[in-house]
Amino acid sequence: MKRSPLFTLLSSLGIAAVMILTAALVAWIGRTALGSFEAWQQAFESARSYLRWWRALLYGALFALWWDLLRRYRHRPQDRLRVKHIGTLGLVLLTVVEFTRL
Repeated sequence: MKRSPLFTLLSSLGIAAVMILTAALVAWIGRTALGSFEAWQQAFESARSYLRWWRALLYGALFALWWDLLRRYRHRPQDRLRVKHIGTLGLVLLTVVEFTRL
């Protein structure tokens, strides 16, 4: 079943919108629960080391899933190439996100 490019674009934009709305909701809940945005930022800063470990675990899990997909598509060269391209794009996006955090 082939998806249309318009459907792919709209679903990607929908996912991005949901992610942005979720981040805004988390920030609003944190600000409301702690009384001010500055208090929420201080609480966030105090948990920075735990969040670093969580990010490392998340990246490791994503890499393991990507590696598993490569292994599964070992005998299907076209699909394997697509998974490699997705992995390359993911690595580039991950690198950009982490460098913007510096």
